Amino acid sequence: MTPFGIRKKLKALLGGGSKAPQKPAVPKYTVTFELPDGSTFEVSAKKGDSLVLASGRGASPIATGCADSTCGTCHVEVLAGAEMLSPEDDAERNTKAENKIPEANRLGCRTEVLGEGVRAKIVNVFGEEAYMP
Repeated sequence: MTPFGIRKKLKALLGGGSKAPQKPAVPKYTVTFELPDGSTFEVSAKKGDSLVLASGRGASPIATGCADSTCGTCHVEVLAGAEMLSPEDDAERNTKAENKIPEANRLGCRTEVLGEGVRAKIVNVFGEEAYMP
């Protein structure tokens, strides 16, 4: 402590005596992934997490093959909660067309979780042989 409590008085005058404002908590949602063998697992995803990132919190993450969303390896079949995912953009549509991925599928690397109730079937599991149509 400084003489005469100067530091304490300065903090009080400048508003430094109170705690810093807390950032609002980012909402979290449960996402269910179904594997090719029919088994499932659930993960917690923060709002805005990609399906690839979210699946990485589980035992069988989605396989990826590129760093720029051009390969299509990470495509998933959305079984429920499509309205709780980010909208498809032109880059995703182009990649799906170039790689002959079904229109109904989404790219896990470009699809963000925005709400509760998402269920997706993983087509290519990390560490297993990739399936491409």
